[in-house]
Amino acid sequence: MDAQTLTAGNGAVVRIALYLLVFWPTVGYYVYWDSVRREQNRPIARGIAVGFLGLAGLMLYVFRRDYSNR
Repeated sequence: MDAQTLTAGNGAVVRIALYLLVFWPTVGYYVYWDSVRREQNRPIARGIAVGFLGLAGLMLYVFRRDYSNR
């Protein structure tokens, strides 16, 4: 695989790879950290699950976190 193939489509492959390698672990770590701080059950499992879902998981987690205490 050469550089021409990786940058095809204005670098779509590179952008997707960076998204998967940077954004998802960051989301997972944030959820883990927040779960530990709030003393919720199984923070590691929450971090992995929400991190795996990416942006949709983060929105779901924040929505459930904010509206479950009301």
